[in-house]
Amino acid sequence: MLVGLVWLLVACQVRPQPETSPTLTPHSGPTPRSTQALMAATETPALPAVALQGVRVNFWHPWVGALEIALSDLALRFNHENPWGIEVKVDSAGSSMVLADWVESGHPEGEIAHGVVAPPATLLTWYVRDKRMRPLNDWLNDGEWGLSEARRAEIPLVFWQSDQVDGWQIGLPAQRSATVLFYNLTWAAELGFHAPPQTPEEWRDQACAAAAANRRDADRTNDGTGGWLVNTDPLTALAWLRAFGLRNEFDATNRAWRFNQPEALEAWGFLRDLIEDGCAWVGRDPSPYAYFAQRRALFYSGDVLDLPSQQQAMARRDSADVWTVRPYPGRDKPLVIVSGLSYGVLRSTPAQELATWLFIRWLDEPEQHATLVRAGGGYPMGPSAVAWLEDYRAENPQWGGTLALIPIAQIPPNTPAWRQAQWVVQDAFAQVLQGTTPRGALPDVLAELDATLAEVAQGF
Repeated sequence: MLVGLVWLLVACQVRPQPETSPTLTPHSGPTPRSTQALMAATETPALPAVALQGVRVNFWHPWVGALEIALSDLALRFNHENPWGIEVKVDSAGSSMVLADWVESGHPEGEIAHGVVAPPATLLTWYVRDKRMRPLNDWLNDGEWGLSEARRAEIPLVFWQSDQVDGWQIGLPAQRSATVLFYNLTWAAELGFHAPPQTPEEWRDQACAAAAANRRDADRTNDGTGGWLVNTDPLTALAWLRAFGLRNEFDATNRAWRFNQPEALEAWGFLRDLIEDGCAWVGRDPSPYAYFAQRRALFYSGDVLDLPSQQQAMARRDSADVWTVRPYPGRDKPLVIVSGLSYGVLRSTPAQELATWLFIRWLDEPEQHATLVRAGGGYPMGPSAVAWLEDYRAENPQWGGTLALIPIAQIPPNTPAWRQAQWVVQDAFAQVLQGTTPRGALPDVLAELDATLAEVAQGF
């Protein structure tokens, strides 16, 4: 019942305003301006099915482990079952950075990719800067080759938006996750808090109480821990900034970055106070899972994809603590930031492009998509995929709970420049949280951040 209500809310959510998100919906075609400029490159060729017979395509992805195995098995099944005789060869690059290097600088064995799984900002870069990507608008809406109207409609709008630019859909959502706060309900209750924090101030109170409890107990090894485990990931930084009211940090019209806003200064000051008051701390181990299981952090900033690893850490510790994931407590409303990977088609021959799309379309079908979710986690693409994951949801209650966060999800800045800009934001965030940076210098760091990002934007 809860899952049905969540997806109803997703389907009924209000469209974001043009100044903060693209205007394209999954059902719409290109804008008139884009149609005139790109029609020749995006018309679906009138290919007969016989033109697909025996077509071979290379499909590159960054996944390893269980996801790599699952995708390889699915590709073998597609090769055996598809009626056109298309043969797909999948190849794991091991990471998104290596995959990007293969596409931009060349594969070690001289092969070329026809389809990829890559971050949306990377796909947008390859479309805007390099003209490598084949937009998907006409295929998505095609009566023979496209997704059904029902399938397009059930995938949450926020999952589509990261792959949109200038009215064009450049990618199809493959894997989506969200940056969230992991939260120990049992420990919070023992500290006297019987409800998750709803505001930044309530969040600070609970973090400081956890840190104080670790200082007072008999275990001297946990002194200086508790509260929030500091994380300077770009999406963590962005989530905190937006939680304090930062809006429109990227002006698409003028291609300008605007992090230097009073809300950003307030957010950074809040977190800096948290560290200086001993309510947040920096761990030596980059992995948060053991710290959380050991009650050395009441909260930590993580990702929906971290859920299986956290479950395993709790089991190794034989912890009976009840824990969950929470959105960031905003000044106006809670939020999470959605990120992930998308399928994309690179330009090649009409037959290879269409063959690649047909493989991607098949992977998006609920049964195949559910197989990939089981192997790698992340959000399901609509209720039809959830139907294939009922046992998975029963075994992973925290995962089921994350579905309720989809209606409040936001995307990072929808620009190819985010591909590099995110690391500049991360560096600035880390600088602000360091004690060596004077408090009075925080406005200067914000000004320098916008100036540096202006240089980044020039390459796009």
